Amino acid sequence: MRLLKTLLIVVAALACVPVLNLLGGAVAGALGLPSGGAVRLAWDLGWLLLSAFVTVWLPARWSPHWPRGLAVGLAGFWIGAAAWAAWNMGSDFPAWFIAAVLIGLPVVAGAAAWLGGSRRTR
Repeated sequence: MRLLKTLLIVVAALACVPVLNLLGGAVAGALGLPSGGAVRLAWDLGWLLLSAFVTVWLPARWSPHWPRGLAVGLAGFWIGAAAWAAWNMGSDFPAWFIAAVLIGLPVVAGAAAWLGGSRRTR
C-alpha cells in the first residue's frame, strides 16, 4: 500500500507540470496579458518555476518510500531539462530567459527538495 501511495504521489507530481502551466496561461488570458513579449515570457517562466518546485516538493514531503531519492531524481530531471532547453533554444529566446531557466530551475528544484525533506515527520 505504501508503494502504491509513492507511485500515486510521483504521478500527481508529474501531472502538476502541465496543469500548473495551463493554469498560468489561463490566468494570463484572464488578466489580459499579451500573448507575446517579455512580460508574458516572464509570466510563463514564473509558472514553469512553480511547476518545477511542486514536482520536486510533493514527493520529498509526502512519499513514504525513497523521498530523498525521488526528490533528487526529479531535481536532476529538471536540471537536465534546463540544460537541454538552453542548448536547443539557441536564439529563439532572449538571453535573460535562457539564463533564468539555467539558474532558476536548479535553484528551485534544490529548494523544493530541501524544504520538502526538512518538514517531514520522523
